[in-house]
Amino acid sequence: MHKKVIVLMIGSLLATSSFAAPKNRAPKEESIGVGSGAAIGALAGGPIGLVVGAAFGGWLGDRFHHERSARRDADDRAASASAHAGSLQQLLTASERAAAEKDAALVSERIDHRRDLQEALSVEVFFRTEESGLGGATEERLAKLAALVEPMDGAVIRLEGYADARGTESFNTTLSAARAQAVRDALIRGGMPADRVVVTAAGETSSTAAEQDVDGMALERRVEMIVVDDDSATRVAELGR
Repeated sequence: MHKKVIVLMIGSLLATSSFAAPKNRAPKEESIGVGSGAAIGALAGGPIGLVVGAAFGGWLGDRFHHERSARRDADDRAASASAHAGSLQQLLTASERAAAEKDAALVSERIDHRRDLQEALSVEVFFRTEESGLGGATEERLAKLAALVEPMDGAVIRLEGYADARGTESFNTTLSAARAQAVRDALIRGGMPADRVVVTAAGETSSTAAEQDVDGMALERRVEMIVVDDDSATRVAELGR
């Protein structure tokens, strides 16, 4: 009689809702838990242990199912986050590439613009025989040129004075230096910083016109003005010492 009661109790427990698999519980995990718990309980405590073991096994199977589901959900979230991160990395790489290409284009455009401006500002100022003074129109033109060059970072104006072959070599060297200095002073008055104007004197070293060639000698009485970068101007200044 006692054994029948126990068997009935086991059947009742296994048939109740507490042992029925919930909608979200995998029957396989629960059946494994129930079977394992029942076997362990039977070994540990006979018929009573079988009931207790079955109940514990059902809880264990349910716990195993939830943990595995949670781990699967976590893996799915991790995979989704990884894919999203990869997409963001691709977008970032593309943006960085586009920015680099744009910067390169701007630098190239700036270099071309600077070169064109340097060529436009490469001018010559001419003088009368044995003179180094400037006229009012020349002063005004040099002031406008100074206003154009001054905002250019690193831009330096290089001035080189020349003279024709008449007169002594030392006189012509001094005269060419005075002419270059006169242009320099006009540029400084026009707003060009003094430390960004480099002066050298070539004298008559480049003179090729014959003494009877009046027009040729007129072209040799000049100051050449060239806009260069700071490094180039420094090298010229060192060579002119």
